[in-house]
Amino acid sequence: MTKPPRPESDPLTYTANSIDRAALSRTNSAHVQRLMKSGAARFAPIWNQRHPVTDEPRAIIFTYEEATKLFDLETLPVTFLGLDNGTPWFAIGLPATDAPPTLNMDANFVILNEVVGILPAQDATLLAYARAMSIWHSNHLHCGRCGSPTKSTESGHSRTCSNSQCGYRSFPRTDPAVITLVTDGKRCLLGRQAQWPAGMYSTIAGFVEPGETLEQTVRREVREETGIEVGDVRYIASQPWPFPSSIMLGFRGQALSTNIHRDDDELEDCRWFTRAELNSFGDRNDGGSGFKLPGRYSIARYLIEDWRRDSG
Repeated sequence: MTKPPRPESDPLTYTANSIDRAALSRTNSAHVQRLMKSGAARFAPIWNQRHPVTDEPRAIIFTYEEATKLFDLETLPVTFLGLDNGTPWFAIGLPATDAPPTLNMDANFVILNEVVGILPAQDATLLAYARAMSIWHSNHLHCGRCGSPTKSTESGHSRTCSNSQCGYRSFPRTDPAVITLVTDGKRCLLGRQAQWPAGMYSTIAGFVEPGETLEQTVRREVREETGIEVGDVRYIASQPWPFPSSIMLGFRGQALSTNIHRDDDELEDCRWFTRAELNSFGDRNDGGSGFKLPGRYSIARYLIEDWRRDSG
């Protein structure tokens, strides 16, 4: 019997995206300026890859009037993110100072993954987008060809070399990474890295190399990290992962072998687990001892739960 298609309502963190990126407006600077200065515009600040969040928690977002009182929008990288139900959204990349900027309100600058599980889904998605753009700007302040300073162009969606003899334009890039749950039908393959929380095991992941297909990357990464040979590779889902600039492409792979032997030092341990064994796992942040699953906001957990629901 053919397995029914996965319901579209299955949640994945950072994908609750209702924003219209309005890409055709990016080159119309006058129009974007009007949007920016309108009373409807909203601004998400990012400092040192962190976001200001209240204790509730809610992301702190500013109007244009509020933002101009706190920040110099003429000199900071401001990126037009798009329109969310008609509301213009912008990201503000704040200088990487030693101390966080003063916002004159109760808030803490936090790493997005620390609060993503308790933020409203739309807040998390917008902040992930803003974070990715801010990081890209900070990493491309100079031209990769001639080394001259670059300036933000196309409403923050490109940077152009200031050297008139060069003029090279660079654009935001996303690094594709595969993440794979390998199974032999009755068991799934999970590994752990030494720096992870004690007892946590997760799926196998790695970056796509030039000249590879996604399926080739899955088979290579699994073979290098675990010694397991993978045959059939099936795409499951994807998740934006701006830490700093990846998209995780999730797969399920069918094992052709089961003998584990690690050829590199990427993993501290790797094991096969049955569904019954997974049922005894705790959560990454539950504070208990024993085996733990990755965080519920991650596509790794999504892939594991998808397999656990599958009768095989």
